[in-house]
Amino acid sequence: MSPKIISLLIFVIVYAFIIFNLLPRSIVSLVGAFLLVIFGVLEPKEIVSSVNWEAIGLIFGMFILVRILTDSGFFDFLSVKVLKFTKGVPINILIAFALFTGLLAAFMDSITVLLFMSALSVQTAKKMKMSPIPFVLSQITAANIGGSATLMGDPPNIILGTGLGITLNQFVRYLAPISITILLLNTLYFVFFYKKSFAKSASLDKEYLKSLNPSEHVNDFYMMVTGIISFILAITLLILHEKLNFPVAYAGLLGASLALLLNGKRVANIWESIDWEVLMFFTTLFIIIGSLEKTGVIASLSKAITDLSNGSSILTKGILLWSSGILSGFIDNVPFAASMVPVVKLMSPSGVVSLLGMGLIVSFGTDVGGNFTPIGASANVVGLSILSKAGIDVEWKDYLKAVVPITFINILVAGILFALFYR
Repeated sequence: MSPKIISLLIFVIVYAFIIFNLLPRSIVSLVGAFLLVIFGVLEPKEIVSSVNWEAIGLIFGMFILVRILTDSGFFDFLSVKVLKFTKGVPINILIAFALFTGLLAAFMDSITVLLFMSALSVQTAKKMKMSPIPFVLSQITAANIGGSATLMGDPPNIILGTGLGITLNQFVRYLAPISITILLLNTLYFVFFYKKSFAKSASLDKEYLKSLNPSEHVNDFYMMVTGIISFILAITLLILHEKLNFPVAYAGLLGASLALLLNGKRVANIWESIDWEVLMFFTTLFIIIGSLEKTGVIASLSKAITDLSNGSSILTKGILLWSSGILSGFIDNVPFAASMVPVVKLMSPSGVVSLLGMGLIVSFGTDVGGNFTPIGASANVVGLSILSKAGIDVEWKDYLKAVVPITFINILVAGILFALFYR
């Protein structure tokens, strides 16, 4: 059996195990990477060179920073501030929570954001005597949209950005305006879609709102301040890394190092809360994608897309946007993003669409397309899981009925904007 067939077969099997959740994805990808070496598809020395260490370093650094901010109570503090700002009016709460979720998701992982926002929504909706479903669904979709706006917003962005050399500045310049437009459109949609629910709801009691004290939700003020300073440092370094001429990973790692040094024993147990499983999955996944690149599978896929687009810029953009959007609604968007990095690289010499343009389009489609199904992204799974724990189960048909129309519209509008303004 040829190395090309072996690498493709292992990739398909790993993907199938991930899609159907037969085993933890880190175990599946680790075994797949090991088999590639056993069968001689990759040399042991090629394992290290296959890994995108910039992506791993940045993700690791951001994990530490977000964990410190979470443990300090920073996000609970902010969410209570936002709740008081809404004056307790249900529609105001949905709009404010959705926009706030999208904003936070642009700078940190959506899982963290949905954990506290969904829990707060369930508690708040109960006091207003209405279902929390409108709030949580608007936040799930907002998180995936907001995550598309920046380099560190979602893991696919980090993978595509570091793999293709797309900077934070370029994400903000080209994608943020589209993401903001889509986020506003998305939020208005949920206001109108659930208008009957809001008509029957009651505003939060004014005395209850007055009793809320954001400061009471801060667990450690010193940790919060130092965490914010370190996080700002990381963002600043991400913006300046080209001028300073150092790898993107250094930005996240330097910010995390400062936070760890300033907090000392306060964060001695932080290693227990870092998601090592995710880091292992990303690392071994890069090895599997590296085998596809080495054996020519990626080159064949790139040629197929180029031939299908027939030299048309608009067609190329449409294929990349819709294929990434639809596929990410059903399969894990991280391996999809990793597999698209070499595809985009091989397509770029054609000059039909710039490497930057293709990278940003795939990144956006992968992020926002995750809204298509309840399993399309981590934010979806977390948000619906919190609803389920509160005794509220959202069936697939109900989710699809509420979310698919606006997701389709969002990608359609984004596609038009990409076609009009970006080469």
